[in-house]
Amino acid sequence: MDNYTKKRFTKEEEIELQNILEEESSFFEFDYEKRKFHQKLFSMLRWRTRSFYDEIKYNVQRLFRPHHLSNIDLWGFQYTMAKWIYPRLKKFISMERHGYPGIFSEYCENEWANRESFDKAIADGTHLGGGNEAWEQTLNEIIFAFEWMLHFDEYKNRTQQDNFCKKWNIKNPYEKNLENKTIHYVYEMQDGCTCIAHESDLDEKNPEKYRYKSRTVSYHNVSTVIEIQERAQKGFELFGKYFMSFWD
Repeated sequence: MDNYTKKRFTKEEEIELQNILEEESSFFEFDYEKRKFHQKLFSMLRWRTRSFYDEIKYNVQRLFRPHHLSNIDLWGFQYTMAKWIYPRLKKFISMERHGYPGIFSEYCENEWANRESFDKAIADGTHLGGGNEAWEQTLNEIIFAFEWMLHFDEYKNRTQQDNFCKKWNIKNPYEKNLENKTIHYVYEMQDGCTCIAHESDLDEKNPEKYRYKSRTVSYHNVSTVIEIQERAQKGFELFGKYFMSFWD
């Protein structure tokens, strides 16, 4: 049986075979043929040498440039800013504070003509109310946004992402479970290019164009990733909205 006629599983069979050892790889990382050891070693040495050279170059740039920013600091400037802002934001939130923005203030007879006008302002969104508790919740969402950037979006490893999700009690879109599992089918096309699709029978539908090669399994729940991104985006918007309110 050659590469192009090997047995494939139906969607029902895939569910039944959850406990069977499967080939697992990232959606973006496919290696269909094992490279020789010396090729891998050469590639690793070249990458490490390049990384070492770049790190020296960036440190020299930080040392001698008037603004003390390297090229890589500017290429990912949002990350550079987040690294500076996040620890200071944490300190601000943890210290003893004596007030909060007026938009969160509760009803007070001296500030409002009557209770009805206060309730109307709450209803149309021109006033939020909720007092200090609402302000603290807003700060919490801002912290979520910065932690998302530093510990989830710009992750160092999967453990860091997992810890982030556990801390904020949200689903981990990369956890290896059935909900996050996606199967991709790999085809070779007439021009020699590789096609990756969710459909398992492209070669049967169009045998002149597609030839089945293999399948790969990834764990990446796109809808959950988008939900987390949208929450982080709202946190950054809150940071901008209340930027002038970070006072004691």
